[in-house]
Amino acid sequence: MLSMVNANRFINMGAIPAVIVAYAVFLLLTNHHQEYPGTEEHIQNIENAGNVHGLLFGGSNAFYSLSAEWLSHYTKLKWYNASIGDEMRNDTMYENFIQGLSARIDRAKVRYVVYSTQIPYSRGQIKHRLNYMRGHGLKAKQSVLGYIRGHFSFDDINHLEYAYPVNGFGDIVFDRVGCYFNGDIIYEREEEDTSVEFLVGRAVFFSSVFPNAAILITLASGYYGELSSGDSTFEQSMREKFYHALSKRSIKNTVVKIVFQPRYSSITQVCDTPWHANEQGRVWRTQNLIESMR
Repeated sequence: MLSMVNANRFINMGAIPAVIVAYAVFLLLTNHHQEYPGTEEHIQNIENAGNVHGLLFGGSNAFYSLSAEWLSHYTKLKWYNASIGDEMRNDTMYENFIQGLSARIDRAKVRYVVYSTQIPYSRGQIKHRLNYMRGHGLKAKQSVLGYIRGHFSFDDINHLEYAYPVNGFGDIVFDRVGCYFNGDIIYEREEEDTSVEFLVGRAVFFSSVFPNAAILITLASGYYGELSSGDSTFEQSMREKFYHALSKRSIKNTVVKIVFQPRYSSITQVCDTPWHANEQGRVWRTQNLIESMR
């Protein structure tokens, strides 16, 4: 009987608290301290570059499809491509990354901020991002086995897809990347009001970090083959709703602009998905962005 009492006491006073502490540490590791491929390299590159005048932000579409080196050449300003895969899937983590990056430079000297995203061109991504941030308080975002596999398995796509080599401008080096198109061609659009709320939120955030910069919210269309003839109605409606919603927010920046980049006209312009340009597509899309900035 005494041994049973001692066993219960050990469980209540030792084992259970130990399990609780261990789980708390695991939550901290999985929910708040996930490292995303490329973040440390961006920080190092921006420190080496010194002050910059233009910054590219966004997900993998901006990483593949826009070139800070080309922008630097044509605008005669120093640009850096700080795009990160999936925009880190988590808005809090992503904004913390941008704020940390901006702390390495003189924010007041940044003249242009381009945020390029394809999120409004895909249904459910905004909701997915919100769900990723909510409801995880006492629930880990992945299992213990998944966490272990993610750190020790070379098959984890999150640790490979955006670990491609970049140059000093933050641009992907296509000479060391294989482009083999294997993505499904899908034409869909997010609900407009949902997209507008998300994009205006991004504009407000960037204006708070870079008060002297012109903010370009750029919607990067993809390659659709013959699935759709055009987006003129969608773009006109989004533009009107965006500026209407923006007018109700307090933003100090003199220029906040929404830009719609055209779809890729040929499969020869894309790399591995409808959203990722190859080197030829990147040149075309970057030149289009430069024209939009004039």
